[in-house]
Amino acid sequence: MSIYRRTDRVPLNDLAISGEQRPSGGRTSANEEWTNRRASEPANGLLKPTLSWAYALPAGRHPTALMTKYPRIANLLAVLWRDPVSLRGYIDDLLVDKRGHRQGFPLDVLQDIFDLRTLYDELHPPKLRPWEVMNKDE
Repeated sequence: MSIYRRTDRVPLNDLAISGEQRPSGGRTSANEEWTNRRASEPANGLLKPTLSWAYALPAGRHPTALMTKYPRIANLLAVLWRDPVSLRGYIDDLLVDKRGHRQGFPLDVLQDIFDLRTLYDELHPPKLRPWEVMNKDE
């Protein structure tokens, strides 16, 4: 006997719908803002490891516009810098609008993101797998 019930065998009398609201029991209403329920705010300023990461980059390649206007993104890039798959995926997500109707980044910030991606590919060339190289049109 399973502890899980099959949904196609649930008798109709097993379901009870009433117009009464359940007692809140400490739960918030649906109309309450979720921002009030956050345990803590994410860091909106640059963290010390982010500054260390940025100044360890080659001269002239510091993402100053990104760090100034979007410090949270810079903090995350600094953390992901050691993980090639995650970093490339995150940068791709920044550059491609998957939600729709996003305004995008200012040109200087966009340039910083592209420069970081180019620098990362120079420092850590992507490893191609044999099936990615084969069957390519020359």
